[in-house]
Amino acid sequence: MKRYAIIILLVIVAAFGGLLVFCESHDNRTADSLSAYCRIDFQGLRGSDGTATSAKFTIWDTRYDGEKPSTHLKLYTDDKVWELTAAVKQEKSGLWQKTNELSVFLPSAALSAIADAKTVRCEFSYPNGKTIDLPLNAADLAYWQDQVK
Repeated sequence: MKRYAIIILLVIVAAFGGLLVFCESHDNRTADSLSAYCRIDFQGLRGSDGTATSAKFTIWDTRYDGEKPSTHLKLYTDDKVWELTAAVKQEKSGLWQKTNELSVFLPSAALSAIADAKTVRCEFSYPNGKTIDLPLNAADLAYWQDQVK
């Protein structure tokens, strides 16, 4: 009986350890583009005359830790830095998962920079020091440029 209790305890400890390793590796995942790392949405907003006046950019980053990201978000268009303040919302999305939503409206001045950019990068961070700084891939950049023209 004692032997079975030890085996059951070892199985539970191994399963819990495996879950911790999985959660840690998910929160510290790597990617080569922003959309490979998290879900993103970009919508150009147009005035009554049809010209782009602003854009809304939203990021959904699913994580296992409970930290909310900072409201400071940086958007880089080639060498220009756009320091923006995002609205941040956190929702539970699974048993241990939380999804952080960052939404920001881009100023109209950023639209022409996006339209002419060869690269666009986004940077946001968490209070624990984790910083995500990733570029758009070619398809996303083309989509963004189409939205702001």
